[in-house]
Amino acid sequence: MSTVVFDYEEFLISFPHIAQAVTEGKLNETVITTQYEQVASWLGDSDENSPYPYNPEKNILCRKTVLYLATCHWLTLDLWGNGQGGRIASASQGSVSTSFDLFKPNSENGQWWAQTPCGQKYWKITAPYRLGGKLYVHKEAHPWH
Repeated sequence: MSTVVFDYEEFLISFPHIAQAVTEGKLNETVITTQYEQVASWLGDSDENSPYPYNPEKNILCRKTVLYLATCHWLTLDLWGNGQGGRIASASQGSVSTSFDLFKPNSENGQWWAQTPCGQKYWKITAPYRLGGKLYVHKEAHPWH
């Protein structure tokens, strides 16, 4: 059984803005590890509960990449200011005005993932695992063969 083991130092090297937030005291190892554990329980960190391949002996690291990107996404969202419900769509300085591109509940989850660079990478990498398969109800691939 291959289970991804979280490497805190490797994670910080992979995501410099998260490392910067640690340096500034906005995040710490406990918060980051807890977020990773939540993501791992949601997406699965072992062969039994994850659709993403992982075999470090053969350098197949998809599951680890996905878990790290999803954790980065969640942490980045946590770093936004209180009450910020989406990415900033526009901002002004005179008379201070800010508008947000809010997540649309009737849309695909891709909009939620598109809010951060880590989420965008996650969404792209996981695309093959979201596509549905083909269902053939005949012995041949096409009923007119």
